[in-house]
Amino acid sequence: MATVRQALSDIVLDKYSYSRVTTMGNIIEVVTMQKRCFGPPVVRIDKDHFMDLRTGELLKYKHIENRAESKESVRRTLSHIRALINTNVTEPENCCWVTLTYKENMTDTKRLYRDFTKIFWPRLCRWCKQNGHEKPEYIMVVEPQGRGAWHIHAFFIWPGKAPFIPNDDVMAKLWGQGFTKTKAIDNCDNVGAYFSAYLGDMPLDEVYQLPVADQIRAFSDGGIEEKEVANEQGQMEKKKFVKGGRLFLYPPKMNIVRKSKGIKLPVVEKMTYLEAKEKVRSAKQTFSRTYEVVDEDGSVINAICKTYYNSRRKEESNT
Repeated sequence: MATVRQALSDIVLDKYSYSRVTTMGNIIEVVTMQKRCFGPPVVRIDKDHFMDLRTGELLKYKHIENRAESKESVRRTLSHIRALINTNVTEPENCCWVTLTYKENMTDTKRLYRDFTKIFWPRLCRWCKQNGHEKPEYIMVVEPQGRGAWHIHAFFIWPGKAPFIPNDDVMAKLWGQGFTKTKAIDNCDNVGAYFSAYLGDMPLDEVYQLPVADQIRAFSDGGIEEKEVANEQGQMEKKKFVKGGRLFLYPPKMNIVRKSKGIKLPVVEKMTYLEAKEKVRSAKQTFSRTYEVVDEDGSVINAICKTYYNSRRKEESNT
């Protein structure tokens, strides 16, 4: 079975190499392959079986117990959330980020979605209409806590400038379940990357509050990283996080992100590497990494380069 590793040396990309360009608001992702792959190597038969087209073997899926046991599943989920947020949260003044919590240790995931979609969301829309504001769109993501409780994070996006909604006097009363925090989105031109990392990583002090067995599971996916984050007073401070420490808390197959109908999807285009470079010519490169697909015998089958660009940063640097 082939595996993927970070490239051991630089690779050369031909100008006609296949590139997949994903535009997510101000963020552009360019994925370029040295060799283009045609079609998937496996085909799904049913929920328990798949066929390897290279050998004709009928094989069984290994069903996972939680998201931490499948890094690829976690990566796809967080990547999807990151792309949705970056595609829609492009004008900070038109958006706000609201955290909704429960006063009790609420662990019922069915109630979680019902409280948001059936109660809170209609109340918020009604408040907007009564106060002369347009109805926003939303991206709603759930976050598990170490003690078993759930939080909801919601990004609300208005067509124009977001209205001022007092947190204690209005937002908390519309929610009616516990504490709320309403934050403006500023000083961040890649909200999706910041937020998706926030979902997967766990503060070190929170990890140490877990039972010993869960502490071991939290540390199994990564090490400790220090980040600069805003505290309750809005001041920036350094805090230690365990990379991927929260991932084992997500139940398998749970849909952790939902959105309203008007939320835009990223735009995916296929083109040559030369065309991709021209498309991002006026944007600033922010990240680049190359991976190698390695066969069982150690030979390199393919090389894939993933690069991110930020058009907002380039525009600001030219003014």
